Formats: sequence, C-alpha cells, structure tokens
Amino acid sequence: MLLYKFTQDARADLLNIRKYTLKTWEREQSTKYLQELKKTLQLLSDSPSIGIQRTDISLTTFSFPYVSHIIYYTLDNNYLIVFAVLHKNMVPEKHIANRKHQ
Repeated sequence: MLLYKFTQDARADLLNIRKYTLKTWEREQSTKYLQELKKTLQLLSDSPSIGIQRTDISLTTFSFPYVSHIIYYTLDNNYLIVFAVLHKNMVPEKHIANRKHQ
C-alpha cells in the first residue's frame, strides 16, 4: 500500500470543490463527497494500477474517475502523488500543463 499526498495545486482543487459543493448543496453533501473521495484515494493507494495511464499527458501520469471529477496522479517511491482533481468536463491539457507533479 502506498501513502498518498497532494501537491499545492491539488489542495487548491479540493478547496474549490469544497467551496462549490457548500454553495450548491450545503455542508452535508460537501462532507459526504469529500469523504467518498478519500475512500477512492485509499483504493488507489492500495491498487494504483487500476488507474488509466495517460501517456497523452506524460508517461508517468495516471487518472481515475470519481463521480464528477477525475483524479490525476503519479507514483514516486512509496507515494501516490495527486496533482490535480478536475471536473470531468475540463480539458486536462489546459489545466495541468504547468503543474508540478511532485
């Protein structure tokens, strides 16, 4: 099992998701959505190969869907590093090209 961690950009994505769900569906739904996201990250930590390798982005990038979002991550030693959590309608190349994957 790998440990997972977030880059600053991914933390900002999560904060924006939290703000949006609080505004749109209020606290209970926001909390539930982020708790389920945490379970998905634990699943990925246990089995990182279930993600889709995204060679269109980089040779070391993987993605995995979560409800309305896509989790983008890379693997480094004992870590699964989440560097983006984007809405599924967003074009990843436009939003993650300048992000650090570490």
